[in-house]
Amino acid sequence: MTTADLTAYIGTLGGDGLVVAGGEDGALTVVGALPELPEPSALAFSADGKTLYATAELPDGRVSAVDITDPRQPAVWGSQPSGGAGPTHLAVFGDYLVTAHYTDGVVASHPLAGDGSIGPLACALLHEDPTTGAAPHAHQVVPDPSGRWLLAVDLGLDTVFVHRLDQVTGQITEHSRLRLPEGTGPRHLVFDPDGSRVHVLGELKPTLTTATWDADAGTLAATGNVVVTGPGAPVPTYPAEIAVSPDGRFLCVTTRGEDAVAVLRIEPGAPQLVQTSPTGGAWPRHCAFGPDGTSLYVANQNSGAVTRLPWDPAAGRLGPAAVAVTVRGACWVAFA
Repeated sequence: MTTADLTAYIGTLGGDGLVVAGGEDGALTVVGALPELPEPSALAFSADGKTLYATAELPDGRVSAVDITDPRQPAVWGSQPSGGAGPTHLAVFGDYLVTAHYTDGVVASHPLAGDGSIGPLACALLHEDPTTGAAPHAHQVVPDPSGRWLLAVDLGLDTVFVHRLDQVTGQITEHSRLRLPEGTGPRHLVFDPDGSRVHVLGELKPTLTTATWDADAGTLAATGNVVVTGPGAPVPTYPAEIAVSPDGRFLCVTTRGEDAVAVLRIEPGAPQLVQTSPTGGAWPRHCAFGPDGTSLYVANQNSGAVTRLPWDPAAGRLGPAAVAVTVRGACWVAFA
């Protein structure tokens, strides 16, 4: 796909449900919405790209399957209770949909049928750490590249959990954990392109922690961290999202208090900050590169806009932001 036939799915908080936008040359126009999907704060695709999954970030959370065989005419197939409160992230892991719940710290699994529909809840695992007494707040779930492990980032417990998921029963069991310094508030992580390391973004402390990943043992070991905000950044900044550039050489991090995107060059040691660039909006949350890799799109929740920043892959730098489309409460952007 090129920028000539873009289709974007925009999740919202306090907006109009799941919004569909299309366009060309980087610009987008709203072409439809599914208001019956409330508070879709996170989205994920099936392996074949024919189904879109969405959270409903509500006290009684739900997960929904959306048929996107016709990308610009999505149709809701059905929903299930998500198994926890305030779901903030989800991912497809083998034959299961897995979901992280911020409010109560539950990581849940649902079986997926061959047609992409979601079955009843299989497992709801509560994160716990009796040594601290802190409340769990699971924020993200990420299958590792080997397909053997599920990593779950818990902001409340300052921990990245490594879980097993039984592909027959859907049961989730803890295998290991990486404890980060108290007050880090880990939010999201990404893997290096070769799968040998992870980069964990802190929300409460604006840092990026790099850790080696042993897929055979299913363990993480922290090796260092770097600050992701620029000089003179306000305090606090509440970093939100981290994305890997299409060529795997850079990381892009949104920072809400700064209303900026930080660009970091991936190095053998800790990544190095090379740029902070205004997003052109207020309170940037999720970000994603467009299908042709020439632009970074940022969902700015408080200003109600998805902005587009041109990307120079050779220099690893972002250009000035422009509004791609106005969407009330925009918090996530994904491309068909």
